[in-house]
Amino acid sequence: MLINLLPHRAWALARKRKNFLTSLALAALLGLALAAAATLWFGQQLSAQMSANSLLKKEIAAVDKQLTEMAQLNDEMLKLGLRVSTLQALQDERKLLAAWLQELADDLPDGLYLTALKQDGDKVVVHGMARSDEQVFELLRQMASPARWLTQAELIEVTGTPLTLDALALTGTPFAMRAYLKRPAGRDAVHLAQPISATQ
Repeated sequence: MLINLLPHRAWALARKRKNFLTSLALAALLGLALAAAATLWFGQQLSAQMSANSLLKKEIAAVDKQLTEMAQLNDEMLKLGLRVSTLQALQDERKLLAAWLQELADDLPDGLYLTALKQDGDKVVVHGMARSDEQVFELLRQMASPARWLTQAELIEVTGTPLTLDALALTGTPFAMRAYLKRPAGRDAVHLAQPISATQ
């Protein structure tokens, strides 16, 4: 008895082909689904990253603005500090001028008169007239005290010929002396900051 197996083999081959095509179609669908999901996920990540970058740029711009404002404020504070320092230096210079002028006036012996004062930095040149040389040396002795604003006093010249200042009706021997200002520091600066009394 002969059995024909050809149709059976053809059916099995067709079934295998159909199963293969079905598996291939499912794999393609799964691949497309995975690709779509990956594309969607990457798009969301990219959108989130772009949003974060935009926010970061805004924050950086805000910080840059604050830094610029702080730099401008620091610049204004430096300028203000410079102006305050300059005004303080001018005020200290004015107080020092008043202090040594008062001190010099207190040191003047009777019969000695000042005719001119010249200040060049810390150097002060004094011109005057005295009725005698003793009065000139008395002024030098007074200015030699260590607790004075004018220090290192020295006589430049004494003219032997008496002169008369008609405008002031004064007669005496002209003289010139030189001294140097002692800049205040420590206790001297505190003392200089106090009001200067005309009766010192």
